[in-house]
Amino acid sequence: MSSGYLLATRFEVLYEAALQSGRYNENPVSPEPIYGIPHRSVPLKRDGVRRYRGIDRDPLRAMRREETKLFTETGTPCEATPATILLDEIERDTGREDGWVTAATNIRKVWAALGADQVNYEIIFAKEYQDNTSSPDGAEFLGCDVAYFVSDHFSCICDALFFPRWHGTDPEGVLFRQYFDLLNRNGLFDSNSVALDYLRYYLGFDWTERDDTFTSIEVFAAPNAGR
Repeated sequence: MSSGYLLATRFEVLYEAALQSGRYNENPVSPEPIYGIPHRSVPLKRDGVRRYRGIDRDPLRAMRREETKLFTETGTPCEATPATILLDEIERDTGREDGWVTAATNIRKVWAALGADQVNYEIIFAKEYQDNTSSPDGAEFLGCDVAYFVSDHFSCICDALFFPRWHGTDPEGVLFRQYFDLLNRNGLFDSNSVALDYLRYYLGFDWTERDDTFTSIEVFAAPNAGR
Protein backbone atom coordinates (compact mmCIF):
# COMPACT_ATOMS: atom_id res chain seq x y z
CA MET A 1 0.00 0.00 0.00
CA SER A 2 1.53 3.31 -1.06
CA SER A 3 -0.60 5.85 0.81
CA GLY A 4 -1.52 6.57 4.38
CA TYR A 5 -1.27 8.75 7.45
CA LEU A 6 1.87 9.29 9.48
CA LEU A 7 2.67 11.06 12.75
CA ALA A 8 5.84 12.93 11.82
CA THR A 9 8.05 14.83 14.23
CA ARG A 10 7.80 18.56 13.71
CA PHE A 11 10.71 20.13 11.88
CA GLU A 12 11.31 22.59 14.70
CA VAL A 13 11.85 19.72 17.14
CA LEU A 14 14.34 17.99 14.85
CA TYR A 15 16.16 21.23 14.13
CA GLU A 16 16.52 22.12 17.79
CA ALA A 17 17.76 18.61 18.63
CA ALA A 18 20.37 18.90 15.88
CA LEU A 19 21.56 22.25 17.22
CA GLN A 20 21.78 20.87 20.75
CA SER A 21 23.86 17.94 19.56
CA GLY A 22 26.20 20.19 17.58
CA ARG A 23 26.34 17.53 14.90
CA TYR A 24 26.29 19.91 11.94
CA ASN A 25 27.98 22.96 13.40
CA GLU A 26 31.40 22.50 11.91
CA ASN A 27 32.22 22.09 8.24
CA PRO A 28 35.95 22.26 7.45
CA VAL A 29 35.28 22.69 3.72
CA SER A 30 32.67 25.43 3.83
CA PRO A 31 32.63 27.64 6.94
CA GLU A 32 29.15 28.89 6.03
CA PRO A 33 25.90 26.92 6.51
CA ILE A 34 24.96 24.88 3.46
CA TYR A 35 21.49 24.06 2.13
CA GLY A 36 18.94 23.68 4.93
CA ILE A 37 21.28 21.82 7.27
CA PRO A 38 20.92 23.01 10.90
CA HIS A 39 23.48 25.58 11.97
CA ARG A 40 23.64 27.81 15.03
CA SER A 41 23.95 30.89 12.80
CA VAL A 42 20.59 30.17 11.12
CA PRO A 43 17.74 30.68 13.61
CA LEU A 44 14.44 29.23 12.49
CA LYS A 45 12.68 32.54 13.04
CA ARG A 46 14.66 34.12 10.23
CA ASP A 47 12.59 34.88 7.13
CA GLY A 48 12.90 32.52 4.20
CA VAL A 49 14.12 29.47 6.12
CA ARG A 50 12.75 26.32 4.46
CA ARG A 51 11.30 23.79 6.89
CA TYR A 52 11.34 20.22 5.61
CA ARG A 53 7.89 18.66 6.11
CA GLY A 54 8.31 15.41 4.20
CA ILE A 55 8.01 11.83 5.45
CA ASP A 56 11.58 11.36 6.77
CA ARG A 57 10.98 13.03 10.15
CA ASP A 58 11.35 10.35 12.83
CA PRO A 59 7.72 9.22 12.70
CA LEU A 60 6.09 7.87 15.83
CA ARG A 61 7.07 4.25 16.19
CA ALA A 62 4.76 1.46 17.30
CA MET A 63 6.18 -0.05 20.48
CA ARG A 64 5.03 -2.31 23.28
CA ARG A 65 6.39 -2.38 26.80
CA GLU A 66 8.09 -5.72 26.15
CA GLU A 67 10.06 -4.18 23.27
CA THR A 68 11.13 -1.12 25.21
CA LYS A 69 12.42 -3.31 28.01
CA LEU A 70 14.53 -5.27 25.53
CA PHE A 71 15.91 -2.13 23.87
CA THR A 72 16.70 -0.56 27.23
CA GLU A 73 18.51 -3.66 28.44
CA THR A 74 20.69 -3.64 25.31
CA GLY A 75 21.73 -0.02 25.80
CA THR A 76 19.10 1.97 23.92
CA PRO A 77 16.78 3.48 26.53
CA CYS A 78 13.23 3.98 25.30
CA GLU A 79 9.74 4.05 26.70
CA ALA A 80 6.36 2.79 25.55
CA THR A 81 3.56 5.33 25.78
CA PRO A 82 -0.22 5.06 25.32
CA ALA A 83 0.26 6.34 21.75
CA THR A 84 3.02 3.88 20.79
CA ILE A 85 1.09 0.98 22.33
CA LEU A 86 -2.09 1.96 20.47
CA LEU A 87 -0.16 2.33 17.21
CA ASP A 88 1.26 -1.16 17.73
CA GLU A 89 -2.25 -2.55 18.18
CA ILE A 90 -3.42 -0.83 14.99
CA GLU A 91 -0.46 -2.18 13.02
CA ARG A 92 -1.11 -5.72 14.20
CA ASP A 93 -4.81 -5.39 13.33
CA THR A 94 -4.24 -3.93 9.87
CA GLY A 95 -0.99 -5.58 8.82
CA ARG A 96 0.67 -2.23 8.15
CA GLU A 97 3.96 -1.16 9.68
CA ASP A 98 6.59 1.57 9.90
CA GLY A 99 4.11 4.00 11.39
CA TRP A 100 1.71 4.11 8.42
CA VAL A 101 -2.00 4.15 9.22
CA THR A 102 -4.76 3.66 6.65
CA ALA A 103 -7.87 4.99 8.39
CA ALA A 104 -8.31 8.60 9.43
CA THR A 105 -10.24 7.46 12.51
CA ASN A 106 -7.26 5.41 13.67
CA ILE A 107 -4.70 8.18 13.22
CA ARG A 108 -6.95 10.53 15.18
CA LYS A 109 -7.09 7.99 18.01
CA VAL A 110 -3.30 7.82 18.13
CA TRP A 111 -3.14 11.61 17.97
CA ALA A 112 -5.45 11.86 20.97
CA ALA A 113 -3.36 9.30 22.85
CA LEU A 114 -0.28 11.51 22.45
CA GLY A 115 -1.67 13.96 24.96
CA ALA A 116 0.93 16.59 25.82
CA ASP A 117 3.33 15.11 23.24
CA GLN A 118 1.16 16.50 20.45
CA VAL A 119 3.39 19.57 20.45
CA ASN A 120 6.19 17.40 19.00
CA TYR A 121 4.24 15.89 16.10
CA GLU A 122 1.97 16.67 13.19
CA ILE A 123 -0.31 14.42 11.16
CA ILE A 124 0.51 14.14 7.49
CA PHE A 125 -1.04 12.14 4.68
CA ALA A 126 1.20 10.95 1.87
CA LYS A 127 0.94 8.89 -1.29
CA GLU A 128 3.07 7.87 -4.19
CA TYR A 129 2.23 10.13 -7.10
CA GLN A 130 0.89 7.24 -9.20
CA ASP A 131 -1.38 6.03 -6.41
CA ASN A 132 -5.05 6.81 -7.14
CA THR A 133 -6.00 7.27 -3.49
CA SER A 134 -7.57 10.67 -2.90
CA SER A 135 -6.10 12.99 -0.32
CA PRO A 136 -8.34 13.73 2.71
CA ASP A 137 -10.95 16.46 2.37
CA GLY A 138 -9.53 19.73 3.58
CA ALA A 139 -5.91 18.54 3.45
CA GLU A 140 -3.24 21.11 2.56
CA PHE A 141 -0.79 20.10 -0.18
CA LEU A 142 2.72 20.58 1.18
CA GLY A 143 4.72 19.41 -1.84
CA CYS A 144 6.48 16.39 -3.30
CA ASP A 145 9.12 14.43 -1.41
CA VAL A 146 11.60 12.05 -3.08
CA ALA A 147 11.62 8.94 -0.95
CA TYR A 148 10.28 5.45 -0.38
CA PHE A 149 7.48 4.39 1.92
CA VAL A 150 8.99 1.32 3.52
CA SER A 151 11.45 0.85 6.36
CA ASP A 152 13.06 4.08 7.60
CA HIS A 153 11.19 6.46 5.22
CA PHE A 154 14.52 7.52 3.67
CA SER A 155 14.21 10.77 1.71
CA CYS A 156 16.73 11.91 -0.89
CA ILE A 157 15.73 15.47 -0.03
CA CYS A 158 16.10 15.13 3.71
CA ASP A 159 19.43 13.29 3.71
CA ALA A 160 21.12 15.55 1.16
CA LEU A 161 19.60 18.92 1.98
CA PHE A 162 18.33 19.04 5.59
CA PHE A 163 19.40 16.29 8.00
CA PRO A 164 22.34 14.23 6.65
CA ARG A 165 22.14 10.96 8.57
CA TRP A 166 23.18 8.23 6.16
CA HIS A 167 24.94 9.16 2.92
CA GLY A 168 24.90 12.89 3.53
CA THR A 169 25.79 15.52 0.98
CA ASP A 170 28.73 17.31 -0.61
CA PRO A 171 30.58 19.33 2.05
CA GLU A 172 30.98 22.28 -0.30
CA GLY A 173 27.22 22.69 -0.64
CA VAL A 174 27.24 23.17 -4.41
CA LEU A 175 26.17 19.91 -6.11
CA PHE A 176 22.50 20.23 -5.14
CA ARG A 177 22.20 24.01 -4.99
CA GLN A 178 20.09 24.28 -8.14
CA TYR A 179 17.51 21.89 -6.70
CA PHE A 180 17.63 23.32 -3.19
CA ASP A 181 16.67 26.67 -4.68
CA LEU A 182 13.59 25.02 -6.24
CA LEU A 183 12.24 23.76 -2.92
CA ASN A 184 9.18 25.49 -1.52
CA ARG A 185 8.87 26.76 2.05
CA ASN A 186 8.07 23.19 3.19
CA GLY A 187 11.36 21.87 1.85
CA LEU A 188 9.56 19.96 -0.91
CA PHE A 189 9.11 20.33 -4.66
CA ASP A 190 5.93 21.85 -6.05
CA SER A 191 5.50 19.22 -8.76
CA ASN A 192 6.12 15.53 -9.38
CA SER A 193 8.04 16.33 -12.56
CA VAL A 194 10.64 18.42 -10.72
CA ALA A 195 10.84 15.82 -7.95
CA LEU A 196 11.55 13.08 -10.50
CA ASP A 197 14.15 15.28 -12.21
CA TYR A 198 15.87 15.67 -8.87
CA LEU A 199 15.72 11.90 -8.30
CA ARG A 200 17.47 11.24 -11.61
CA TYR A 201 20.12 13.81 -10.77
CA TYR A 202 20.59 12.43 -7.24
CA LEU A 203 21.05 8.89 -8.53
CA GLY A 204 23.74 10.13 -10.91
CA PHE A 205 26.24 10.14 -8.03
CA ASP A 206 27.75 6.80 -7.05
CA TRP A 207 27.75 7.60 -3.31
CA THR A 208 24.03 8.23 -2.90
CA GLU A 209 21.34 5.86 -1.58
CA ARG A 210 20.04 3.18 -3.94
CA ASP A 211 16.52 1.74 -3.91
CA ASP A 212 14.23 0.55 -6.67
CA THR A 213 11.16 2.03 -4.96
CA PHE A 214 12.32 5.65 -4.90
CA THR A 215 9.64 7.88 -6.37
CA SER A 216 7.85 11.19 -5.96
CA ILE A 217 5.60 11.20 -2.90
CA GLU A 218 2.86 13.79 -2.53
CA VAL A 219 2.63 15.04 1.04
CA PHE A 220 -0.34 16.77 2.69
CA ALA A 221 -0.98 18.31 6.08
CA ALA A 222 -3.97 16.38 7.35
CA PRO A 223 -7.03 18.31 8.53
CA ASN A 224 -7.14 19.02 12.26
CA ALA A 225 -3.46 18.16 12.54
CA GLY A 226 -2.99 20.55 15.41
CA ARG A 227 -0.58 22.82 13.57
